[in-house]
Amino acid sequence: MTSLIKRNLILYFNNRQRVFFSLMGAIISFILYVLFLKNGIQSDWKSIHEGTKLLDLWLIGGTMTVTAITTTQNALNQKIIDKENNRIDDLMLTDTSKLGINAGYVLTSVIIGTLMQVAVYIILSFYFFFADQLNINYENLLPVILIAVLSSLVWTMVNMIIDLFFDNQASISGVNSIVGTCSGFFAGVYMPLGTLPDAGQKIMEFIPASYNSALYRNLLMKHQMNISFKNMPNKFLTAFDKTMGLKINVISNIVGHTIVLFIFIVILIILFYLISLLKRKNV
Repeated sequence: MTSLIKRNLILYFNNRQRVFFSLMGAIISFILYVLFLKNGIQSDWKSIHEGTKLLDLWLIGGTMTVTAITTTQNALNQKIIDKENNRIDDLMLTDTSKLGINAGYVLTSVIIGTLMQVAVYIILSFYFFFADQLNINYENLLPVILIAVLSSLVWTMVNMIIDLFFDNQASISGVNSIVGTCSGFFAGVYMPLGTLPDAGQKIMEFIPASYNSALYRNLLMKHQMNISFKNMPNKFLTAFDKTMGLKINVISNIVGHTIVLFIFIVILIILFYLISLLKRKNV
């Protein structure tokens, strides 16, 4: 299994085009925010002290969620490629079991997703440091890594379920394009959660991307929010939390969002098992 993980990592990182396109969703989210969305969102919160820095951190949190979605998806494409080229049959001839082979693809996806999220965090932090004098909080690096691992696990399971329905590169490439395009909406980057219609907000409560973004944002924005809302009535903070997606339903803190993501992982594992079992019976 270790050799399989190493091989998959080499195949991913040696292909610069593949790395670039796996980050396309995050790149699009960032460009749209900087060029088109930033001024509009800032105008809604212009009374907040250092609101620009606050919203920069808000974007970073959402973009990292987009990165988790798209990079794990692209990493798992290797399994589709190997299946199409009958390489999995070759792997079955080794001492590695089918469970071990699947675990190899899963762990590869988690590793790639984690590394790419941390890389995006560092790159965007330095960009906004030079653009908006955003302070880089190095104390957040370890919690960010832990959340990146959790995010990668969630989206690896989501993408594993999606991949159950596809057997070739052509079909999964189309799905990748759709998911990459929609990921910015799911993560609440293009449009803050609280600005959606009530029906849209209810739907987002059942999608892990909302909680993933909220978890990142509650961590990254905590210090700056204490500064920005220091001399403002509590109702402004409450309104900001709800509108910008830091609070979802009654869940408004890091622990709550973390628990919800773990619940999603359990549900996704059960779904993956049931769908796999159903497919085997049909075959």
